[in-house]
Amino acid sequence: MSERVRLTMLCDRDGLDVANEWAQATLQLYRQAVQNPDHFASQADWKARFDQSMRELATFIECGTFDTHGSHS
Repeated sequence: MSERVRLTMLCDRDGLDVANEWAQATLQLYRQAVQNPDHFASQADWKARFDQSMRELATFIECGTFDTHGSHS
């Protein structure tokens, strides 16, 4: 499941503030995991997936949406 799907579900169910808090906490966890050589997220075949997820989370945190053209819906 992509972060977009998770965040959309959270927004619909719990609101934007809760989704934003979850995105920030998850982004921090993913960053730690990728930097830890003992975590599977740091392995080449998984790192790309985590990198994509981190980009999605960061976009959501910055914009409050996935629309990178400035529309805040």
